[in-house]
Amino acid sequence: MCADAYQIGTTGYITRAGRTAASVKQFYSPSCGKNYGYVWVWQSFRDPVGDYDVTSAVYSYSRDEVLGKRSWTDTTAQEFWSNGTGTVSDCTAGSGTVRAAGDPAPVGRYSSRRC
Repeated sequence: MCADAYQIGTTGYITRAGRTAASVKQFYSPSCGKNYGYVWVWQSFRDPVGDYDVTSAVYSYSRDEVLGKRSWTDTTAQEFWSNGTGTVSDCTAGSGTVRAAGDPAPVGRYSSRRC
């Protein structure tokens, strides 16, 4: 992730069982010319569930593709960056999912669409 990256668009919130589990954001770096997805897992989710799985990516509406996706399994970390994507001229959103150990499927959300 490039040091000058800043958030674009508004934050999305992943909920699980009616409670916020994580925040999903999109960042843009002018010096690298790339967009990044970002997921921050809330402590209130981390404490009771133990380990969990996370994905972070950028979704391009222009291409109808998920790009730069990175995945982590059985983690207890708190912040997660996707790979940088060459989507600056696309309409995009940050994309993220979390899955607590024992859950049958992940839950996810997008940040706001940014064109």
